[in-house]
Amino acid sequence: MESDYLTPDEVAAELKLTRYTVYELIKRKELPASKIGRTLRILRTDLDTFMHKSKARDEQLSSNGFSSPQRQTSQPYEIIFAGSHDLTIDLLTRKLAERGITLLPAFSGSLDGLIELYKGRVEMAGTHLLDRMTGEYNLPYIRCLLPNEGVTVVNLVSRWQGFVVPKGNPRMITSWEELFSGKHRIVNRQRGSGTRVLLDFSMQQKKVSAQAIPGYDVELTTHYATASAVLQGTADVALGIESVARGMGLDFFPIQEERYDLVIPERFVKQERFRELLSLLREPSFKQEVVAQGGYNVSQTGKEIDRMY
Repeated sequence: MESDYLTPDEVAAELKLTRYTVYELIKRKELPASKIGRTLRILRTDLDTFMHKSKARDEQLSSNGFSSPQRQTSQPYEIIFAGSHDLTIDLLTRKLAERGITLLPAFSGSLDGLIELYKGRVEMAGTHLLDRMTGEYNLPYIRCLLPNEGVTVVNLVSRWQGFVVPKGNPRMITSWEELFSGKHRIVNRQRGSGTRVLLDFSMQQKKVSAQAIPGYDVELTTHYATASAVLQGTADVALGIESVARGMGLDFFPIQEERYDLVIPERFVKQERFRELLSLLREPSFKQEVVAQGGYNVSQTGKEIDRMY
């Protein structure tokens, strides 16, 4: 019966966790979930089993003199993140886990990441938004969306955006003019993503309509998804990042360097979990691993770009 199933939001309310933590539990297969239509549902009996196991684990920890991290709030064990997808976030997640900190990412796009931060639903946002008026990255959007929030803006990476194409670039797509020629099927990122903002900005500059580009209305939510469409032949080209193209055996033609920043509320910056994060960003070994992915400039990684009050 429908009443036997719960949405992730309902589960989050019952467990007193964020929805992102629930999605992470599902991703780690700690909490079973099924896809019904286009949405995830959790069976009530599976939730009851999970809660029973969690309670037993908490009691065991308590008897041994420990407290359960999962029951604490604003603790040093996890950071809730929303924003743009990047392979460096995946690497950061793995490296933080080695330090006992769980990064819980929701790849919602740059704009939605800032909005979620404004609403207080997340503790850090990742963004690479090009301002059409000034040509500056991120800071104009942060000032507009978080006008009364004290935040620190820290650089994650600078990276190349460009054309992700099949091996050998058989259609010779090496310019915006060629991309906008109407001869090539593209696959697009969702509205509010920094990649989509860059594409729309370029279309506006060159006075190109959406109707003139085959596939403009096909929206996907990560660089992996758009590159997969190129790999499978359902699209001829996608605007994306070099590290993903290289990892999937595709070719890449760079078109624009952009700055990807992390936005952290000032009240969190001095907490141990964020001090560990900033320390990790500044380590030479971490930067070397980022560079090895391809398409990244780490000269400012870990540097404070701005502080707003």
